[in-house]
Amino acid sequence: MKEKEPVNKEKIKLKLNNLPFSLTCVLHKNYILADPTSEEESIMETFLTVVLDSSFQLVSLNKPGGPGLAHTSAIQDCITLSRQRVKEVQKILQEAISDMEVD
Repeated sequence: MKEKEPVNKEKIKLKLNNLPFSLTCVLHKNYILADPTSEEESIMETFLTVVLDSSFQLVSLNKPGGPGLAHTSAIQDCITLSRQRVKEVQKILQEAISDMEVD
């Protein structure tokens, strides 16, 4: 079998104005679990992944298969949790960057 050459051989840098941050929530009855472990994911049916950028704008919302969402408040709650997570991760990143030595 002959190997195909890539369509675009030129490398292009990806320019990001804001960093994306994602958070997966699992929904079970009236409970929302943010950032589940793989074991927790394996026993749940309804997943919702929210991606926000560093200015808290919604980039992506993904709900793969499973049962439908019973109410829109679950989506709103997951977005709120995602906003909190973005703040936490931004703080951690800023601390890590400020602690780095520059050559």
